[in-house]
Amino acid sequence: MSTQSTWKQIYPSIKTAVAYLEPIDLLLTQAVRTLAAFYQTDCLLWAGLETENPDSFQVYATSGARHFVTGRAVQQSLSPTELVLKDDLSLNDSFPAVWQIYPETLPEWLVTQQRLPQVTQLETGELIVPATHNGRLSADFTGSFSVGAVATSADSVRSLQLVLLLNRPLPSQATEAISKTDPADPASPQGWSLAEVESLEVVCSQLGLAYSALYWQQRLEQARRQASLVGRIVRLLNSNLNPDEIVGRIVAELGQGLNCDRCILIDLRSTPPSILAAWEHPDQQLPPLERQVDLTRWQSVIDVFIQDGVSYLEVEQDGINSDPLQDWLHAIGAVSALIVPLFIQAEFFGAVSLLSYQSDKVYQLDELQTIRQVADQAAIALTNAQHYQSLWHKQEALRMQNNSVQLEIVRDDLTQLMNRRSLERELEQFSTKAVWAVQEDFCVIILDIDYFKLVNDTYGHSVGDEVLQHLAQRLQRQLRKETAIYRYDGEEFVVLLAETTLTEAVDVAERLRQAIRAAPMKTSAGEISITASFGIAQQNSAQDRNAWDVLQRANRALDHAKRQGRDRVKTL
Repeated sequence: MSTQSTWKQIYPSIKTAVAYLEPIDLLLTQAVRTLAAFYQTDCLLWAGLETENPDSFQVYATSGARHFVTGRAVQQSLSPTELVLKDDLSLNDSFPAVWQIYPETLPEWLVTQQRLPQVTQLETGELIVPATHNGRLSADFTGSFSVGAVATSADSVRSLQLVLLLNRPLPSQATEAISKTDPADPASPQGWSLAEVESLEVVCSQLGLAYSALYWQQRLEQARRQASLVGRIVRLLNSNLNPDEIVGRIVAELGQGLNCDRCILIDLRSTPPSILAAWEHPDQQLPPLERQVDLTRWQSVIDVFIQDGVSYLEVEQDGINSDPLQDWLHAIGAVSALIVPLFIQAEFFGAVSLLSYQSDKVYQLDELQTIRQVADQAAIALTNAQHYQSLWHKQEALRMQNNSVQLEIVRDDLTQLMNRRSLERELEQFSTKAVWAVQEDFCVIILDIDYFKLVNDTYGHSVGDEVLQHLAQRLQRQLRKETAIYRYDGEEFVVLLAETTLTEAVDVAERLRQAIRAAPMKTSAGEISITASFGIAQQNSAQDRNAWDVLQRANRALDHAKRQGRDRVKTL
C-alpha cells in the first residue's frame, strides 16, 4: 500500500468537513472514526494543544483507546456524512464508536510531545503521530523515528497542535523487540510499515490544516454573534420595555448567544439570595430550579468577588474535593458553571451564571469579555430600574392630566383620592422583579377610622360620607403633594411612602393620627370627633415576596392597634 494512495483515500472526509464548515468536534470525531476503521487500530486524538490550556483540550477516542486517558466520557453519534464516507471508503465493518473525553490529567508522553513533537513509538507499543502549525515534522520517516526517546533536532521544536495515538495489539515478542530497539536504527516501528507511518503524517498534517481553517472560521462567526448580541442588548436598554422585561431579555440573549443550557441572574444582596431572572434552552429538559438559593453556598463567591476582585469563576462538579458551590451544582443537576459578578454603581449586587448540564463548557477569552460586557449592560438596566418607579409616576400623572376619562377610573368619586384599583396598579409596579431587587426600602401605612359603623348607624350614611371627605382633606394637607393617598376599602386608607425608613413612616403616621383627632369635623348633623388606628410595615426582602406582602403585614399591624385600644400606631 503506497503512502499517497492511503492518505488520498482518507482525505475526502477531511475535505468534506471543511467544505461544509462542519463543527470542529464533528471533524475530529469523523477523523478518529475513519482512521480507526481504515487502519484497523484503536485511535486517540488530542486537539487544541496550541492553547496550552488543559481546559481547552479536546480528546476523542475509540472504545479500545479510552483507557489511555482519565476523565468523563460522552459517546458521539454517527453523522449522515460519515455514513456516506463509510460507503465511499469501501469499509466492510461499521465505523467504531467514538467518545469525547474531558481529561483530568495529562499523560507523560503528551507532556513530552508538547516540549518536542516527533513521531515516536512508546515502549508499550503505541504509535504517536503529532501535527504542528509548521506542517509535517520531517520529509521522511527514516532517521527521525525513535522508540521511547525524544529527538533533539532544532527542526522538531514546533508549536504542537494535534497528537494521534494509535494502538495495534502486538505479540509479546514484538513488544520485547521494541524495548531493545536502537533509537538510531531506521527500522520501522513494530506493527507499522514505513508507508503507513508516512501516510499518517500526511493525514495528521492535513487534519491540522482543516482544524485551523474551521477553528478560525468558528472564531470569526463567534465574534460576529457576540457583536450582534451586544448590539441587541444596547437596543433593549433604549427600548420602552419595563425593567423586568429588559433584564429577562438580557439573560435570554446571553444564554442563547453563548450557547449554554441555562442562564440565571442571582440577587446575592437579598436574604436569602434569589434568582431574579432565568432562561433555559428550549431543546433541553432541565430539572426545576428553586428561585431561592442557600446563602452559605454562595458566601465564598461573594467574598472572592468583593474582597479579591476576581472577574469571573469557573466551577465544575468534583466528587472528590467538593465545596458548597459544587454541591449546589450537584443539587441542581448541572455539570459546570461560569459565574460573572454584577455591580450596580460600584456596589456588589449579585452574579450572572451560565450553566451547562450536558458537558463541561470551556469559554474563550473573547467570550468572557463579552459576558462581562453584557453583565455591565444588565447592571445599567437594574440601575435604570431604580428610577423606573418615579418615571412611571410622572408618566401616569401626565397621562391623567390629558385624559379625564382615565382620571375618573382611578379616582374615588367620594373623596377624590386614588382608588383601590389605582393602589393595585401601584403595588404591581413596586413588585416588578427588577424594581423590587434594587429599589430603596419603602413603607406602607394603612389606617382605619375607629368605630365608623357607629357614625353611620347614628347619623346616617350621608353624614358618614361627609366624615370621609373631611378625613381625606386632612390627610392631604399633612402629606406632600407627590405622596399618593388611596381609599382602600370603605373607611380604610393607604399611604405609600417610597424611600422611607420605618422610623420616618412612624413619624408620618403619628402626625396624621394627631391631625385626625385634633378637632371635630363639621357636618350637616353637627360636629363629630373621630380617631383612627394605624398599621405600618417596611419592605423586608427576607420575608416579602412582593409589595402585596408588605400591605398584608401593615394590615396585621392595624389589627394589633385595634385590639390594643385603637387610636394608636403599630408596626410589624
